[in-house]
Amino acid sequence: MLAAVFHGPDDLRVEQVPRPSLPKGGLVMQTRTVGICGSDVRTWHSGNHRFSGSQILGHEMGGIVAESDLEAYLVGTPITVCPCVPCLECASCLSGHQNFCRSRKCFGYQRPGGMAEAMAVPEDAMRASCVVRVPDSIPLDYAPLAETLHSILNGQDRARTSLMESVLVLGLGPVGILHVAVASSRGARPVLGVDPLEQRVEAACQVLGRERVLHMGEGWEKRARELTEGHGWDVVVIANVARASVATAFSLVAPMGRIVAYAGLRADAPRVDVDWNDVHYRQIEIIGSFGGTPVYFQAAVNWLATSNLPLDRLVTSEFPIERTLEAFKAVENGVGIKTVLRLS
Repeated sequence: MLAAVFHGPDDLRVEQVPRPSLPKGGLVMQTRTVGICGSDVRTWHSGNHRFSGSQILGHEMGGIVAESDLEAYLVGTPITVCPCVPCLECASCLSGHQNFCRSRKCFGYQRPGGMAEAMAVPEDAMRASCVVRVPDSIPLDYAPLAETLHSILNGQDRARTSLMESVLVLGLGPVGILHVAVASSRGARPVLGVDPLEQRVEAACQVLGRERVLHMGEGWEKRARELTEGHGWDVVVIANVARASVATAFSLVAPMGRIVAYAGLRADAPRVDVDWNDVHYRQIEIIGSFGGTPVYFQAAVNWLATSNLPLDRLVTSEFPIERTLEAFKAVENGVGIKTVLRLS
């Protein structure tokens, strides 16, 4: 079968690999579509500490059950898979924080991922409830969005976003757009997403509507402040990797507001300057947000199933697996919003 295999920095190849066998107590998924995110692009260029040697990439996937060792998952069942499988035994798992499980095994990292025509899902992933049926209300092509969304739900919970609070999202990639959509669905008002790239702003308008989107052109901060009548934003989500966004967040957050560090910075330059007196006197909270859990993954599928978000406008580019490198370059260059690989 065909797969996109990472062999080393800047060495990603589409090649024939053996088809996985059916694991005892698990299943084999015939992959339909796989999303490409910024972390995949970083892995392509720099590798990843979670694995060494060659690996099939892909942690945002949807497909159908091709083989099964379980009566509950018959052949032909549409599914999506939470990529990180927790051990369910450590202190983090037992406290409900499986995203901090040190023994977790993630598809596309420690295990072969979804950028292949088929992917084995072993018994421990079934036991951890990582496999979720995709309801008829979600076209299977859009099931990979659940992976992105489940970490956003975690971030919005960490931010404690609530009714009639103002939420500003810095960045309008797929992550930023979904942050705007989730905050809006929780009754936050106003909610605004901003981005310096005009093409991203225009694409986001097609998904969110123009009233929730603003280009970071001349005078944009003044306009953003006016939307909160000068009070500042209750929640500011940093949904991009630009260091300058930290200073922007501090300049626009309200007294007693929350800044959500949703996106990390480059590993070789992770530190930023913070005015500690500003944090102290304005009682600003800085909230970290990382990953999600199988519980959040199920919640993400439920959210997609009941949302009126136009998913066809969110997924803007589709490439066959044979054109994986072209697809990765499109993501790297910020083309469109969400890019997926089509495998069947």
